[in-house]
Amino acid sequence: MIEGFVHPGLALGALLAAVPLIIHLLNRRQHKPLAWGAMRFVRLAHERTRRRSKFENLILLLLRMLGVALLAFVLARPFTTGAGPLAALTESRRQLVLVLDASASTGYRAQATSSFERIVERARALVSELDSSRGDRAQIILGDASPRLLAWREPREALSILSTLDAPSDSGLDLGAALAVARRSIEDEALSAAGAELDLRLLTDLQAGLFATPEFDAAILASDADGSALVPLASWQTELDALEAAGIALRVEDLGPPEIQPPNLGLVEIAPTSEVSGVGLPTEVRVAVRNYGPQRRSEVPVRLAVDGRRLPARTLDLEPGGTGEALFSVVFERAGAHLLEATLEGDRLRFDDTRAEVLDAPAAVRVLGVNGAPDESDIMADELGLVRTVLLPPEGDAFGLGGAQPFEYTETDPARLGRDELVLEDYDVIVLANVEGLEVRAVERLEQRVAAGAALLITLGDRVSLPDYARRLWREDGSGLLAAELIERVAVPSRLDAYWRVAEFDEQHPALRFFAEERWKPFLSEVPVFEYVSTRPGPGTRVLARLDRGGDPLLMERPFGRGKLFLFTSSIDNAWTRFPESPRTLVPFLHELLRYAGSQALPPRSVALGSPLIAELERFPRSPVLLDPRGERRPVTDEPRPLPADRWELTLLESAPLAGAYALELADADPAPFAVRFEPAEGDLQRIGAAELENLHPALNAWREDGGSERSSAADTSDQRGELWRLLAWICLAVLIAESSYSAWLGRKRRP
Repeated sequence: MIEGFVHPGLALGALLAAVPLIIHLLNRRQHKPLAWGAMRFVRLAHERTRRRSKFENLILLLLRMLGVALLAFVLARPFTTGAGPLAALTESRRQLVLVLDASASTGYRAQATSSFERIVERARALVSELDSSRGDRAQIILGDASPRLLAWREPREALSILSTLDAPSDSGLDLGAALAVARRSIEDEALSAAGAELDLRLLTDLQAGLFATPEFDAAILASDADGSALVPLASWQTELDALEAAGIALRVEDLGPPEIQPPNLGLVEIAPTSEVSGVGLPTEVRVAVRNYGPQRRSEVPVRLAVDGRRLPARTLDLEPGGTGEALFSVVFERAGAHLLEATLEGDRLRFDDTRAEVLDAPAAVRVLGVNGAPDESDIMADELGLVRTVLLPPEGDAFGLGGAQPFEYTETDPARLGRDELVLEDYDVIVLANVEGLEVRAVERLEQRVAAGAALLITLGDRVSLPDYARRLWREDGSGLLAAELIERVAVPSRLDAYWRVAEFDEQHPALRFFAEERWKPFLSEVPVFEYVSTRPGPGTRVLARLDRGGDPLLMERPFGRGKLFLFTSSIDNAWTRFPESPRTLVPFLHELLRYAGSQALPPRSVALGSPLIAELERFPRSPVLLDPRGERRPVTDEPRPLPADRWELTLLESAPLAGAYALELADADPAPFAVRFEPAEGDLQRIGAAELENLHPALNAWREDGGSERSSAADTSDQRGELWRLLAWICLAVLIAESSYSAWLGRKRRP
C-alpha cells in the first residue's frame, strides 16, 4: 500500500475534506412548526420524497469531500516501493546525472568518429529517454580540468546544451572535482527530486591515467597505531566513498577506442639544452617526442618553426613507450621573445601533434661601473680594471663566437651619480666598486632606479667608509640599499700562511649554478680571501656564499622593489682576494652574476594550460587584441595597470583554455608571442578493463552494451520508490467531474 509521501505536510490538507460537511451543517435552517390547514397535504408529499433527497445529498457531499481529500493527496505525492501491492500502478521519475569526459584524450578517432563525439551522442540518447511531463530531470557536467554544471533542469535544456558541444578540452579530466560537482548537484536537487530514480553515469574513454592515484614515499608516510602506513586517498576515491555512503553507484560507460593501448605519438617538450646565450649565437633546442603506442615507429619526421620560419626536419626512431629527442640549431637574429612551434605528422589524436614554446633571446646587459679607486696606469691596481677587461672583449668579436656582445659596459666616477646628466634608466646593472661614500641625491636616484627594476651590486674595499654606508645606505627595516649591516673589517694575520675560502654556496642559484659541477667547484671554493667586512644580513636577505670563518657571508642578495640588491663583502680587485687573478673564477662569476642581475622578473610568456596569461609592456597598450591558437581574435577587456619605470601590466586571460601559440596585437607595436603548454600525459591512451575498473572501488559500476552492469547497483532496486500521484490525479479529476455532473443533474431534477 501507500508507504509515505514526498511532502508529508501537504497530506494534512486531506483534513480540508471536512469543509463541505461543515458548510452543510452551518447552512441547515432551524424550522419552527406552524400548523395551518393545507399543511397536511404538503406533509404527505414531503414524506414520499424525503428519504430519496437525503440519500442524494449525502452522495453529493461525499463526492465533494472525496475530491478535496484526493487533491491534497495528489499534492503530497504518495509513493510505494517496488515490492508493494500497488507497484504495478506506480510510475518512477528519473534524475539523470551525466558526467561527460571532455579530456583531450577523448579527441582520439578510432574510426570515423572520436571518443568525444560518441560520448555526446550517447548522452543525447540517454536524455531523450526522459519524460518532462512526469518531472524527469537531467544534469549535465562537462568534465575537464575545471568541471562545471552545464544543465540542471528539464531534458530539453540538456539536449540544447549537448548540441553545442563539438570538441573536447585540451586538458585532462579532474575526476575528483567532477564527482564533487555531481554530488553537490544531487544534494541541491534532493527536495525537488525526492522519490525519483537516480542514475549517475560517467561517459568516458576509460583512460588509465584518469584513475591514477598519487605515489608516496614510504619513508615519509605517517603510521597508525598498528604500524601500517596511512596513504592519503586520491580525491576521486574520497568522493566515491561519499557516494557509496549515500547508496549511490557510479555507472561508468566505456566509449573509447577498442584497443587497450591505442597507437599515438606526442610532443613532450621544447627546450634549449642550455641557456640562450644571446643574439647571433647558436642555441641548441631539444624537441622531445614520445611513442605511447605498442609498436616501434621508424623515421618519424619532426619539424620546428622559429617565428614562422621552418627549419630542416629531423627524423627519429622510437621504441614502444620510448622518448626520442630531435636537436635543432637555432640562431636568434634579434633580442626579445621568439615563438617556437614543433609539429608531427597528424595522427588519430591531433592535440599533441603541435606544441609551442616562447624563448627569450636576451639583449646585452647594460652595466654601469662606478669606480671608487681608478688607476689608468696599472690595470691591476684599477678597482674595475679586470672587470672592464672581462666584460669588454676584443672589438669585432664576442669572445670568439662571432655574435653580439652580451654586455654593454660604461664607467663613471661616484661624483656623477647625483647629477641628472647621468641617466640611470639607461642601465640594467649598477656596480659600486670600493666607493668611499655617496651623496644624498645619489642615494635617492639609486633607490628610484633599483625600485623600478635595475640591480645594484656593491663591492667593498679599503676606501669604503663604513660609518657613511651605515648612515646613508643601511636601514634596520631593510628599506635601504644595503643587503646587510656592515660591522667591521676582518683580515688574516699574515697572507703568507693563512686565508679564508668559500665553505658553502647556493648551487641552485642562477648566479652560482655554473660552479655546482665538481670540475668547476674548486674555482669558487678554493680561491683565497684575505680580507672582508663582517656583516649582519638584513630582513629578506638571501646569503648565496659563506666563508669558512664562522659562516660569515661573502655574497648576498635581497629584493628591492622590482629590482635586486647584491653585496660582495670583499673587493672586486686583487687587494683583498685572489678572485680577479683566477680567470676561471672571475669570468664565469661576473658573467653569470651580471646576467642574472640584469634579467627582469617578467611574467612568463610560456605557461601551463589553465594558467593566467599576463603581459608586461614598455608602453601603454592601445587597442589590444588577442589572437588564439584557433585563429580567432578577441579584444582584451582588462584595464592596463601602471608599473614603475613607465611600464604597464595587462591580463590577457584569467585562465588559458587552449594549448598552443597566442599573439598580442597592438595598434602601435609588433605582435607579442605567448605559448600555452598542454600536459603530455594526456597523450598516453592506455585504457583499463571493466574488471580492473570495478576493483578500484565498490561504488564503480561498469556498464555493458546489453544495458546491464558487471555489478549490481549499490542501492536495492526493490527499495526504489514509485509514485502514485498521476493515478490519484486522474481519480481526483474523475471525482470532480462526477460531482459537477451529479450536482447539475440534481438541479435540473429538482427545478419546479
